[in-house]
Amino acid sequence: MPQLNDLQLADLLDEVGTAIECEVPVAGSLRRIAEHQHGRLGQAATSLLTRMGNGESLEACFETLNLNDAGQVTAAIRGAAQTGNPEVLHHFAETLRTRHELKNTIRLNWFYPCVLTFVAYTMFVIHLAPTVRDNEQLVTQWPSLAVQASFWVENSWWIPPCIASVMLGAMAIYLARSQQLPAAIRQSLFYSTLASQLDAHVPETQALRTAALMAGETELAQTKSASFSTPRVRELMNGIGEHSISEQVNSRSTRQTSLGDPAQPLFANDIQRAELRRLALETENSARRREVILHRILPQAVSFGLGIAMILGMVLIFIAPIYADVS
Repeated sequence: MPQLNDLQLADLLDEVGTAIECEVPVAGSLRRIAEHQHGRLGQAATSLLTRMGNGESLEACFETLNLNDAGQVTAAIRGAAQTGNPEVLHHFAETLRTRHELKNTIRLNWFYPCVLTFVAYTMFVIHLAPTVRDNEQLVTQWPSLAVQASFWVENSWWIPPCIASVMLGAMAIYLARSQQLPAAIRQSLFYSTLASQLDAHVPETQALRTAALMAGETELAQTKSASFSTPRVRELMNGIGEHSISEQVNSRSTRQTSLGDPAQPLFANDIQRAELRRLALETENSARRREVILHRILPQAVSFGLGIAMILGMVLIFIAPIYADVS
């Protein structure tokens, strides 16, 4: 079966999440997709319907779709089914859409620097290099590097385009396939999923397992009786901030116990969920800032630098020596 792209998978997960939220059979939503959608999405919905009709669970059906993010998808479906709240599914669907948009952003933002490089090289091969070769004896102040490059491209001009084509092809293949979500985004999914599960009063061990699967933490997901005191969980909680959630909960719990407050356990759980959501937002914002720097600001800086380099190179390397000899 053809593999679903991020947008198609996000739409499918949103449909499943809406069915769970409205407490209607998921098969009805899948049947509507199969009847009204064509291509990969319709084929996927038909396949899911067939397997569900054979008695397979929704999680098992999705595992047969050969998804790159199969672990996160099944964990999100399980989390939504456990709580009856599709928050995890919708959040993961938005994460997939963001990844799809990021790929388009990378293509668009790096297109202009590539065009500038192509224009600069074409001008050098067609106009500037022949001018240097034809006037080498007349203009004595050509930079030696410019003279050597001009004679080199006379017979080897095709080598740089071949290298560039291989690099662009490799980049296109890299962007075409689905990459693993960035570590910060996976960590944010861990926090937000865990908070959602605890909100629905899912047992701690079960909630941690679902959150670990969403974060791609396979070893943690396989840990029996995982809790907030598990070393890997404590490490994740200490990833941002000076104190872990467990330390904050224990500190405040001690104060509440000394005051004899019977609502202390509920208060501690509220602290956990609030801190988890804060960590989720903070790690996600950190990942977004990094993406802005790498995929928006950096390409713009490269484009600006290439433009300035083309102008200065034209003036200093090719035009200035001519005027210097004439004067």
